[in-house]
Amino acid sequence: MSAQNDFTTTRVPESATSSGLGIMGVVVGLGITLPVFFVGANIAQSVGFQEALFVFLFASITLGFMTVITSIIGRRCRLSTYMILHFSFGKTGVKLVNLLVVISMIGWYAVTIELFGKAIADAITQLLSVDIPISLLIILGSALMTLTAIFGFKTIERFSNIAVPFLILFVIYILYVTLQGEAMWDTIWWAEGNSSMSRIEAISIVTGTSILVPVFMPDFTRFAKKDKDALMSVLGLVIGFPLVLLAGAAPAIVTGEEDIMKIMIGLGLTLPALFILLFSTWTTNTINLYSTILIFSTINRKWKFWTIGVTSSLFATILATLGFSTYFIDFLNFFTLVIPSLAAIFMLHFFFIGKGNYDPDKVEELPGFIWPALIAWVTSSLVAVATYYNWIQLTTIPFIDAFLAGLILYPLIVKYWPKIKK
Repeated sequence: MSAQNDFTTTRVPESATSSGLGIMGVVVGLGITLPVFFVGANIAQSVGFQEALFVFLFASITLGFMTVITSIIGRRCRLSTYMILHFSFGKTGVKLVNLLVVISMIGWYAVTIELFGKAIADAITQLLSVDIPISLLIILGSALMTLTAIFGFKTIERFSNIAVPFLILFVIYILYVTLQGEAMWDTIWWAEGNSSMSRIEAISIVTGTSILVPVFMPDFTRFAKKDKDALMSVLGLVIGFPLVLLAGAAPAIVTGEEDIMKIMIGLGLTLPALFILLFSTWTTNTINLYSTILIFSTINRKWKFWTIGVTSSLFATILATLGFSTYFIDFLNFFTLVIPSLAAIFMLHFFFIGKGNYDPDKVEELPGFIWPALIAWVTSSLVAVATYYNWIQLTTIPFIDAFLAGLILYPLIVKYWPKIKK
């Protein structure tokens, strides 16, 4: 598969498809990353272990439901998310949508590589008593991830297939070490939080860590051979995501730390954690950068695949060295308000309006702006904002309100919009 193309604006041919197990490995690799460990630790210390467990499962099942649908869409039309969105929002309107999504991906890349630099620096200090500048580790790590991403999905899949089994074993081992002894299990199970956030806030933060997965799932399932392969990949989110959150939550209660490397040092796992965190961050950020490249490829088709990757990585790396992770929680909250309705809109369009008839060769024939989708997206996001600030109460959970508002408003606007009706 060419690193210059990787089917960024065309259908994936049958000859380039992969098994569901291989794609599931990529999705699992997305979850085994430093920000997710951090969020698991933060939530457990804030609301207590039992409440955190409920939040983890609720968020995973809800996002899993959305991901089932979008994964099937990707498999059936064999196009990336960012090509699919053209048919809902128009060839110019989609650039506004894709720009927002690419900002989120670059931000996520920046947070991940920054936490990576800090974790590696802590580990080296602990093992060798040597202080290495965090910014240097950020730059070196980012260079490795960029090289992997620009060689395309097949390279990412092969890398994930090697790394993910070790990552899963490490996550299980963390839980095993943490939960040894009945007394330790009781301590964790009955641990109460510091009440620094509510259940709704905890759900918003947890969903924020994976809210983009339903939206960009077609980037991966467009390579699935059959529908069952696409559905198998969803297990990577539904099972892998809560497992990683728990691996951050339980040790955080035992050690009183939220920093994953400090947690591992406290458990005597410094050396294995150093290697595992290296591979987990490498896997996740490679995927983040890959999705960013796909987005930019639809905004300007003249840009080369590798050029986009290097430029995006450079910008995110600069953000990381400036301390972007300070805004991590606010970053997650924002995207739980504006991303869910995107998924709702392109689900409805694929099954009921476009009826799956997406021809990438006809993208240039689309109108510049398809206003019903844009209006529904903005309005649904405003509904979520109103819920977030308690101005109105629907389900009380902003990301669900955004998704439901998209499901309700979009077909109503399409029905009564004159040009669409005609």
